[in-house]
Amino acid sequence: MSIRVISLDDRAARLLEAGGDWSLHARFERALILARTGDGTLVSLVRHDLPDGPFTARLDRTSPYDLRQVSAPPRLDLHGAVRWRARPVPASGAVGPAELARRLDLVERRAALSPGLERGIAAVASAASLAGLESALAAGDAGAAATAAGPLAGLGPGLTPSGDDLLAAALAFGAWVEAAGLAGPGNSLRAAVVAEALPHTTRLAGQLLAAAADGEVTAPLAGLLEALLRLGATAPPDPAPLLAIGETSGADMLAGVRLAGRAWRLAAAVVPVV
Repeated sequence: MSIRVISLDDRAARLLEAGGDWSLHARFERALILARTGDGTLVSLVRHDLPDGPFTARLDRTSPYDLRQVSAPPRLDLHGAVRWRARPVPASGAVGPAELARRLDLVERRAALSPGLERGIAAVASAASLAGLESALAAGDAGAAATAAGPLAGLGPGLTPSGDDLLAAALAFGAWVEAAGLAGPGNSLRAAVVAEALPHTTRLAGQLLAAAADGEVTAPLAGLLEALLRLGATAPPDPAPLLAIGETSGADMLAGVRLAGRAWRLAAAVVPVV
């Protein structure tokens, strides 16, 4: 079977263009997970109606509607596929600390009105564990952040459990505010969290955590971070596209942004613009 790819991110492009042998790691209605023989690196092939993201290739409308029908790794036509990458907002185009604090407040208010947030991470993680991570991020303490992240990694069902969705979003927020010039270097903290999480979670979640530490995330999360940080972005930031991802994944990523946002405000001690 040959299927045309309509878009893919840089990480998936490098892997797929390098060739090699691939096997089917997992099959779902809207996604196939391929594993590269040798090192086990994973790439997600998703239906056209799913968003772009790290290690992801989106298939065109001629692919099977239910990808569970695919019984072997398909031949992929990459000709004409659009390259996609989440690009953090640079300092030259970013809002100031007070405006970011205001936009984070708006996200908190909109999240309070969104249904379904009681599922996902809120149902499986203790308030104390989430508070511990928030405090560690606010203090910029890599060791404490890794210790707090350990029990959250792999927490919940699925290839990308709730705990990992939250951690990925929190790491990405840190990478984006750093790129925007609104926080100091946090590479060592993010690396410590990823290193602690990897042994406790799935292979796919581990890959996505490492990408998130570099600021590379799924398109709806990138869109929310863009709306929070870019000068002239449409306001208020709308979490709805993010919340539409999966049963709980979007809600868990929103929880990660909110947690990291609160930690950033504690560290920066800023008062939002009214």
